[in-house]
Amino acid sequence: MGRGVIAVDRVVAFVLGAGLVAAGAVGLGWRFDLIPDAPERLRFSWLPAATRTAWWPWATGAAGVLLVLLGLVWLIRHFRSRGVRRLRLAGSGHTGLLTADAKAAATAAGERLTQTAGVRSSSGRMVSDRGQLVAELNLTIEPTADLGTVQAAAEQTSHDLHRMVGRDDLHHRVQLHVARHEQTPARVR
Repeated sequence: MGRGVIAVDRVVAFVLGAGLVAAGAVGLGWRFDLIPDAPERLRFSWLPAATRTAWWPWATGAAGVLLVLLGLVWLIRHFRSRGVRRLRLAGSGHTGLLTADAKAAATAAGERLTQTAGVRSSSGRMVSDRGQLVAELNLTIEPTADLGTVQAAAEQTSHDLHRMVGRDDLHHRVQLHVARHEQTPARVR
């Protein structure tokens, strides 16, 4: 999600939440007679007359269409994939454009890290994070793993991935997850 979507989400959530709290407080105050001069019943004399006019079905239909469109836009903005499938590479072939499979490059980098002592498993992917190209490498390490060895391997793999892809705008994120228990080796019978 981009910063704009996050900001709009927070503002809308705050406004809706504050409105619901205020409506609930007014409802409780009305119910327990805490609001002086509150009527016993609310009457809107204009509402029955408005529902009988020729424009009422069109207005409610337009409001419904607008709400559906707003909901679809909101869903699309929230569930848009951040994954990068193809990378444009420097240089040119006979077609004028060189590309690389971004997921394959990140997956290969992750697989290389599983050869490091203490790394149980790893995965890699390329994402677009706030307009920047980021290679994310997620490692699960053993509780007894040497962090210095894992760090050196992660730095070397990130450097190799950067060199292989040849993109100066590539950033790296390595996330370490420590396994709860040491993995027991398989028994040979």
